[in-house]
Amino acid sequence: MYYAIVGDMVNSKKITNRLKMQEKLKAYLEKINQEYKEIIAANFIITLGDEFQGLLKSPLYLFDILYKTQIAMKPLKIRFGIGIGDILTTIDNKMSIGSDGPAWWFARDMINDLKSNQKGLKRIANIKVAGEFDQDLLDLININLSICYSIMKNWTSEQREVVEYIISNYGLNDQFIQKDIAKEIGISPVNLNKKLKLSLYYDWVYTHKKIEKLLNKER
Repeated sequence: MYYAIVGDMVNSKKITNRLKMQEKLKAYLEKINQEYKEIIAANFIITLGDEFQGLLKSPLYLFDILYKTQIAMKPLKIRFGIGIGDILTTIDNKMSIGSDGPAWWFARDMINDLKSNQKGLKRIANIKVAGEFDQDLLDLININLSICYSIMKNWTSEQREVVEYIISNYGLNDQFIQKDIAKEIGISPVNLNKKLKLSLYYDWVYTHKKIEKLLNKER
């Protein structure tokens, strides 16, 4: 069982300096390939001007990878299609181009679905999952990802800044000391605690981590 990721830069054709954007994305994907090499089956690479992809052999840091990449590429927005299934061809771990199978087909279907929903002004998520296991569980996962997306959309700029700092420096988790974070970003521990509570940060993180465990359990 593999976890294929296809990322698509939203409205990237409107970017004035596309070369600079591609260079920035390439450099960050190389960083991801190194940081998460233990779970990467085929390295993340740019496949088209505004798309990239990679293949994981474990989902346990799936959302760390997605959100860190999103933060690194701000202000551009990224949508992610996740496909879970087999790979029917040989895998070159240095690049994810060339392999084929249901995992990739599902990921591509999810990207197309997100694009279609966006055009109809119905998009309520930036991540969607499909794969070779229980459809009711997949539906529940995608509903929760939609709720998480709605939570993100309601963050204030200050809440978003705090959350993005934590993810970039500590990963997508709650294993940190609040007073240390507060000192690092220059606010009081009380203020930090308030921002985290109002942003529903801990519920947001727990939901993503529970999804990763469910995806791993179903292997």
